[in-house]
Amino acid sequence: MKKKILVLSIVFILCGLMQTHALTFKFASLLPEGTEWDRTLKNMASEWSDISDGKVKIKIYPGGIAGGEADVIRKMRIGQIDMAILTAVGMTTIYPDIFAINMPFLLESEEELDFIIEEVTPKFDESIQEKGFVVLAWSKSGWVNIFADEKVISPDDLAKLKFAGSVTQPQLTDAFKKMGFNVIPVDTPDMLMGLQSGMVNACYAPPMAAASYQWFGLAEHMLDMRIAPVIGGIVITERAWRKIPDKYKEELIESTKKMASDFYDEAINLEKKATDVMLANGLIIHSASPAVRKEWRALMGDNFSIMVGDGGFVSKESFEIIESMLEEFRSR
Repeated sequence: MKKKILVLSIVFILCGLMQTHALTFKFASLLPEGTEWDRTLKNMASEWSDISDGKVKIKIYPGGIAGGEADVIRKMRIGQIDMAILTAVGMTTIYPDIFAINMPFLLESEEELDFIIEEVTPKFDESIQEKGFVVLAWSKSGWVNIFADEKVISPDDLAKLKFAGSVTQPQLTDAFKKMGFNVIPVDTPDMLMGLQSGMVNACYAPPMAAASYQWFGLAEHMLDMRIAPVIGGIVITERAWRKIPDKYKEELIESTKKMASDFYDEAINLEKKATDVMLANGLIIHSASPAVRKEWRALMGDNFSIMVGDGGFVSKESFEIIESMLEEFRSR
């Protein structure tokens, strides 16, 4: 009996120690260390510690030192990484139907994007959780435009050029191929060399990327038409999320959503600055009329058949939900 009491006492002591021991989660980030975004991420880590009275801590691995998104997701699945900030590339790796949100030429405005994120992502959250991940917040950071070394307004203009497709976003690359464009896959670090050598003379990118990587110097014509939104998310493994006491979770989620909002504000600020810098250094912006936009949209086929359903990247069910909601939103 004395031995049993001793064992039970040790168990209770150990349980108490486990409850007071801080949880430290490894957080993978592609954001370069020292940037405003990285500082925002560190602020969130500090808030998590404050909210949980020091019981939940985050150790950030910035600048891609934990690997690319495919590596990070693999490490999350085996428990080497607990949390990550992912682009659409990583999110669609977990659940491909997320690509329904950033298909080319589907959404046309920030208002439509906000509406779809609010209305549709809860359903995606459930499907992602079934894969072993919890979405703490969805993020957005601008839109993708077309850049080229000559004026591109209509699809016929782009068809004459060698168009760089993304190695990390094969869905978009394949879609543009199916539209009939001469697409050449190019990895981001090789884009500048590709433009310099003439291997490609057009690409799609957010203005921030075109400015940061100096692509606009060789592709100085920008089509002022939103091709697709740049979205992502902050995720944690379900395994790690279960370890966090429930009493902290609501506040932790709010902290993460605030960080995502700050990311967006900074992205819009940087995009404006990037565009101003490019305009001062020779960027030429061309506008597309509503009629021309319809020409681009028509390339996706009826009901976006290039990317939806059998042989596509997005299930018909997910697309029809978004399409129905968009129709409702646009009729208001």
